[in-house]
Amino acid sequence: QRVEMTFHNMSMMGHPMHLHGHHFQVVAINGTRFAGALRDTVYVPPMSMVTVAVDAGEAAEWMLHCHHMPHLASGMMTTFAVSG
Repeated sequence: QRVEMTFHNMSMMGHPMHLHGHHFQVVAINGTRFAGALRDTVYVPPMSMVTVAVDAGEAAEWMLHCHHMPHLASGMMTTFAVSG
């Protein structure tokens, strides 16, 4: 199943967001839709929104986190849960 998720960055620092185990397509930046590139990491600029479309894969909880190591270490991570 294809699902969309939006990263909404309300800070003054950019965040490279990474999803384990999947590739996604960037489909919008700040609400402007387009057919973007496939990737597993997307840079979310300060005070911006980036929407990605993910084809959910194997049932599991997949790590989703910021690639700035201090952010990851301080808890800027969650899971993308895919159920079977």
